[in-house]
Amino acid sequence: MSTNPQVTAEGGPPAPRQRVLAVVLALALALTSSGGSVATPAGAGVAAAGTGVAASGPAPAEQGAVAAPKVAAEAAILADEATGQVLFERNARAGRAMASTTKVMTALLTLERLDERRVVVVGVGPTRVGEESLRLRRGERLTVRQLLLGLLLKSANDAGVALAEAVDGSEPAFVRRMNRKAAALGLTATHYVTPYGLDRPGHQTSARDLARLWEVAMRRADFRSLVATRSARIPGVPLSLRRFVSTNQLLGSYRWTVGGKTGFTNRAGRCLVASASRGGRRLVAVALGSPNAFADVRAMFEHGFSRYVRVRLAGRGQPVSPAADRPPAYRAETDADALVRLDQLDQVRLALTPPAGQPARTGGGVSGGAGTTGGGSGSADPGGATTGWFVAGARRLAQLRLGPLPPTGIAPSGTPAPTTSPAAPGPAATLTVGAPVQVGPVPPGAPAPAIDPFLRRAPP
Repeated sequence: MSTNPQVTAEGGPPAPRQRVLAVVLALALALTSSGGSVATPAGAGVAAAGTGVAASGPAPAEQGAVAAPKVAAEAAILADEATGQVLFERNARAGRAMASTTKVMTALLTLERLDERRVVVVGVGPTRVGEESLRLRRGERLTVRQLLLGLLLKSANDAGVALAEAVDGSEPAFVRRMNRKAAALGLTATHYVTPYGLDRPGHQTSARDLARLWEVAMRRADFRSLVATRSARIPGVPLSLRRFVSTNQLLGSYRWTVGGKTGFTNRAGRCLVASASRGGRRLVAVALGSPNAFADVRAMFEHGFSRYVRVRLAGRGQPVSPAADRPPAYRAETDADALVRLDQLDQVRLALTPPAGQPARTGGGVSGGAGTTGGGSGSADPGGATTGWFVAGARRLAQLRLGPLPPTGIAPSGTPAPTTSPAAPGPAATLTVGAPVQVGPVPPGAPAPAIDPFLRRAPP
């Protein structure tokens, strides 16, 4: 490779588009290496010096398609927590049994209603539930936090009943509260029959609903503390201690894990919802109906962290042309950023009409098996504004709202200038619908966009 940062290995000056892609690829490699591992696409090489970047090996489009993660679960989803952008999904909206991941809702409602220091006197209800338990005894006194540790780490069903009775006086009343909360959160595929998750007719959720519920719960510091705990000891009877470790094996085997909740029944299979943080990014993953949910979720995390980079697609105020042979007619109302797969950095386009065969859905994920990629349409509204989507192949990435330019092409008074410069790596001076988009690095401190507010951790 040449030591001159402005010259390629072949000795000639790099094309502007190649230089931009090299900058973005260099950022991608830096981000993946910050987590302790580097996932470098085959044949790729970059070197940076000063303000220039030279690239050796093939351009991103020539490196081969990035494969979907190896996931065996019947239903799954992977999403970016900051934006809600879906990176992978399979049967994510289908309702199915979820086993003890039910306890995420039980814990959330308990934390909303009770002080963790409150003492709960165990009634007769917890002693009647079977399967995994703390072997609670009637009249035993434990704090809410101690019961929550038993609920979320050991996955104790009797702890779920004890907390339900502490919140609402009875298990049926608490289950009604669970279903009201599910409706309020928009969990349309979710219905609860118990607070602990043993197989019952009608007890179900979807991978997408569970990811949404998890993000809401993870907004709470007390919930995050509980699901990040690897082991606990709580009082037993008589004069003994109950010792247990978390059923979430990722806490000890995948160092970027920040929390999770497991589940298993014969009907539900292996289930897991979990979050991981690496290189300044956070992901949430759900696997339902899996033979090995830990392997599935880990594979999804690795896919999301090592195969995607966040890039700037458009700057606010940037002119947009409806076709290559027509002058700009619109301007970008906002900045537009998204996570783009490394092999698709030079395949991004702006579409004002729906990609062929795509349903009207948010997302942008890689399909796997029965998975879907999301889809959608651009549309013109009566007020003259247009909504479009950045797409890579058939995958939607991020929405862009456009406003009209005056006939002269000059932005109205008060309109901000484009936030990017054509001389710097980043979006070109004019976006053209259907033409390749010149992606660029995201400016430091730029806020994360709300690509899918339903799945964002930040309140929508």
